[in-house]
Amino acid sequence: MRRIAAIVASLSLGTAAISAAPALAQDAAAAAAKLTVGTKVFDSESSELGTISETQGPNVVVDLGGGKQVTLPANAFGMLEQGPTIGATKAQVLAAVDQAAAGADAKLTEALQPGTDVHSAHGATIVGKVKLADAEGVVLTTPTGDIKLPRDAFFVGQKGLATSFTAEQFADAMQQANSAAAADNAAVAAALQPGAEVRSLKGSAILGKVKSAGADTVVVATASGDAVTLPRSAFLMSPAGLAAAYTAEQFADAVAKATGVSN
Repeated sequence: MRRIAAIVASLSLGTAAISAAPALAQDAAAAAAKLTVGTKVFDSESSELGTISETQGPNVVVDLGGGKQVTLPANAFGMLEQGPTIGATKAQVLAAVDQAAAGADAKLTEALQPGTDVHSAHGATIVGKVKLADAEGVVLTTPTGDIKLPRDAFFVGQKGLATSFTAEQFADAMQQANSAAAADNAAVAAALQPGAEVRSLKGSAILGKVKSAGADTVVVATASGDAVTLPRSAFLMSPAGLAAAYTAEQFADAVAKATGVSN
């Protein structure tokens, strides 16, 4: 799967919010000429604000450090002796970015509901629907299968919920995910032999041993002699070997329900 670039909090601030200081307004043209990638930008107190990381037409993206960026119009900059400046302190800019990020996260949480269409990065294509979402990631249902993506790969755009993938990148990610799933499925099938140890979800505990395996279910025998039937789809290959998608505690609960003996 393509590595997904981390999405940083980004806020577009108009000249009404942050603008060139009046005394520096006449230097706006001079500042614009200096707005190139790599140029340091200073705040209204002449302290370093950040470094220009990108120019987007009439806008400039300033990297504030700490994984945060701010997008400002070029006409918001004035000029100091040491370089371009804006009419706000770094603390004010960071506060605005954090406020916008919190609002965007709340909007994203509201949008990540099962059944919601997910658009491609530019909104032109619906790439799938939300199946489930939690703090660890988002599972999408697509015509070619399910795929789990990190939460920060999603945002709310003009057309609604979207992913940072273009349609082409998403198709490529799905192809690679399906290939990986097929390889994992083949490895699990080879490993599901009577007597094979079954480890917990993260591989830290041995849950039991395979007693028998069918197309849909697998019977796992525990050290105490009890047995529990689990769906075949619950098995996967971990770095430690054959595993089931259960923590040790979840597996103990499953055994208790199967045997009628509480923990």
